[in-house]
Amino acid sequence: MKWLFIDHEYHKRTGSAKFFLDIVRKSFSVDEHYYNRYYRTQAEKVAADYDGVIIWEFPISRNKFFFRGKKNVFVPMYDNEWASYWQWMRIAWSGMGVISFCDKVTEHAKRCGVKNILDVRYFPNPSDFPQEEGESKRVFLWERGDISENTVKKLFPPESGYTFDVKKGNEFLSCEEYLSRIAACEIVVAPRRKEGIGMAFLEAMAMGKCVVAHNDATMNEYIKDGVNGILFDADRPIAIAESQVLSVRSNIHESKHQLYGAWLDDMKKICDFIFTQKPCAPSLSNRLKILLSYPMFLIEGVCYKIKANLKKEAFK
Repeated sequence: MKWLFIDHEYHKRTGSAKFFLDIVRKSFSVDEHYYNRYYRTQAEKVAADYDGVIIWEFPISRNKFFFRGKKNVFVPMYDNEWASYWQWMRIAWSGMGVISFCDKVTEHAKRCGVKNILDVRYFPNPSDFPQEEGESKRVFLWERGDISENTVKKLFPPESGYTFDVKKGNEFLSCEEYLSRIAACEIVVAPRRKEGIGMAFLEAMAMGKCVVAHNDATMNEYIKDGVNGILFDADRPIAIAESQVLSVRSNIHESKHQLYGAWLDDMKKICDFIFTQKPCAPSLSNRLKILLSYPMFLIEGVCYKIKANLKKEAFK
């Protein structure tokens, strides 16, 4: 069975979907198609010779979002518009399969009528990462725009003896350099307010670090506050007690192995789910629903962007 994997070229550079491709390739023949403009994938031109398509994060277009007559598997990410109502209704009517790495996405999709869905939770293998103990009061932040250095200094005041290693968004590091800098710290602040999967904070957890994250998905689906990590409100950051960090440091090593063990069980389900998919062939009534709901989906998208821009202005 031949599958086409469709993804944005940015992920080809970061390799963030590599773990998924490695799993699928154990059971299927998979080719890759990358695009550089969201919702304009040109995938229609290359998909003809494949039995099925796996669509990572963004639908292939706003109008034609699945391939009729082919097996379709969609892998959404929570950090990109997936509180949408009308889009999920359309996905439900299409019958396409969904693999979700986020409880919040899964619950919303099911509320919108999606039944063909597999819920899994990724966690990296701790043995793939350094397991060194860092400086107890050294804090690492990859500043990517969501969580600022000023916010981190409210959580861990410099006058309490904390020092900081801040990787700027435009600073390039090799994988080895990046992991070495994290290894030297004992506290790692998750860089974003919400994540699709969250490779940066998951790798830090796998390294046995105390991860401190904004209280939203997917971070709060892995972190039990005060047990294997610390959750905070990025809009109202307050200083974190040193005792909380010490408690996490005593629990994280057991927790990371439990999380990886759960992922090993979930991993086995992915290829079985893909194998059992049927070609998308929605009924005439469902095709009409998809067609008639398209304007509502577009309006919803415009409202989402306006709301996001207003929120961005409010934070300035």
